[in-house]
Amino acid sequence: METTVPFNLFGKEEKLQFDIKKALELEAVLGKPIQQIARVESAGLTFCLAALPIGLKRLNPHIYMKKIEEYLNVEGNTIDDIAIPIIYALALSGVLGGTVKNNVKRILYPELYPDTKETEAEETEGKNE
Repeated sequence: METTVPFNLFGKEEKLQFDIKKALELEAVLGKPIQQIARVESAGLTFCLAALPIGLKRLNPHIYMKKIEEYLNVEGNTIDDIAIPIIYALALSGVLGGTVKNNVKRILYPELYPDTKETEAEETEGKNE
């Protein structure tokens, strides 16, 4: 659970997951280091199309191209909706560093990883009452 990201954008429940090996594969496919391609402004269609078959199931990229196209044809849907979960999954693999990994854990699983600043503030507030 802690290393996967829910990905339900294409009509069924799936889980995105990367590890070092998969991150290296993505770097090789895109010809750029993970730190560069994980920036949201660099995470476009090419990024998503390369990452989905690596982080989800090994389906033909043409299948993912069709799914992305169908998703983007719905009003209000954007490529960021697809790219951000991929970036979160890369972060959970640890390739972007421990701090980023822990921040993403707090975003995705707040019940398991509460923000320590908020927790400390609540505890201090409780003692003052």
